[in-house]
Amino acid sequence: MTNRGRYSYASSAMSTINNPRRIRRRKDPTPFNILILGTQNAGKTSFLEFLKTALALPAKKQGRKQDEEAIQASIPPVGNFIPHYLETEIDGERIGLTLWDSEGLEKNVVDLQLREMSAFLESKFEETFAEEMKVVRSPGVKDTHIHAAFYVMDPSRLDRNIATAKLAASRNGYPNGKHGTARTIGALDEDIDLQVLRTLQYKTTVIPVISKADTITTKHMSVLRKAVWDSIKTANLDPLEALGLDEDNSSVIEEESDEAESDEPVASPVSAGHSKRLSTNSIRKHKSQEEAKEEEAPFLPLSIISPDLYEPGVIGRQFPWGFADPYNEEHCNFVRLKEAVFTEWRAELREASREQWYEGWRTNRLKHRDLPHAR
Repeated sequence: MTNRGRYSYASSAMSTINNPRRIRRRKDPTPFNILILGTQNAGKTSFLEFLKTALALPAKKQGRKQDEEAIQASIPPVGNFIPHYLETEIDGERIGLTLWDSEGLEKNVVDLQLREMSAFLESKFEETFAEEMKVVRSPGVKDTHIHAAFYVMDPSRLDRNIATAKLAASRNGYPNGKHGTARTIGALDEDIDLQVLRTLQYKTTVIPVISKADTITTKHMSVLRKAVWDSIKTANLDPLEALGLDEDNSSVIEEESDEAESDEPVASPVSAGHSKRLSTNSIRKHKSQEEAKEEEAPFLPLSIISPDLYEPGVIGRQFPWGFADPYNEEHCNFVRLKEAVFTEWRAELREASREQWYEGWRTNRLKHRDLPHAR
């Protein structure tokens, strides 16, 4: 063992290199990157600020503010996309969360905006591709892919879309009765909403969200959610297809139905009149179940309430007739959104970004590079 005196050449700087605390402290958090987009005045920036508050670590667990500021400074803005970085902890895992704010979409320039957005998403793939092409790769390279995107929709605009679609249907597809075809499919606008979903379809997982749930009634929100989901299905889109959630859900439903069937007692022989009465009751029960199923809102889109920016210390919105609480599941779906995206789907979203979106882009990139005219 080296005897270190006051002027010893044996440095003591490495004496703590195997200290477990030092190792844990130096371990980088797992990156998780979210893009937030929507039309102007849809409430996306308010939603972003609420996410920062809702996902922030408790004060006693927060690290040095200088560290987060240093990481924030290392993530520069890209055009109209502004990053907001924070560290959080989910299920015991440290997460380096980057929320990217974007410019509000406008109908007259949405084509240019989506082109810029598509280039932004692909630039993250380009960073990974450039690193993979190196002979000696840089240590500690982080995953910068956009793992998911929240598409925030204003309920008032959805109402206008539904009204336009109904008017067009009453006039055989012509919104003004004379010329021009309808550009809406149910609650979604073909020029903005569906174009956003189609443009980002193979680059990230888009999660539709309806904002301002405190401005409409519960029934109104249920109708809007169903209308949006019906429009997405009509357009042959499935935002969660890459995560394989439908198959899992269907298998669970099948298992539950099998268990229910096995638990049912075997009916004993009864008289004809009694069996007729039973069948009538079962039909009524079946009809009521079908009606309840039709009225039940789909999982997507999710509804949210963002806190009032004029009351920074209050999580929610105070009205003369009551308080709108984003954490109350009867008021909106924010709790469900937080649990699903940041806890249940986090691993699947990262995997889909790497195994499907990036690999698809990379394959296409290599094909174009190998073409004769590309040389």
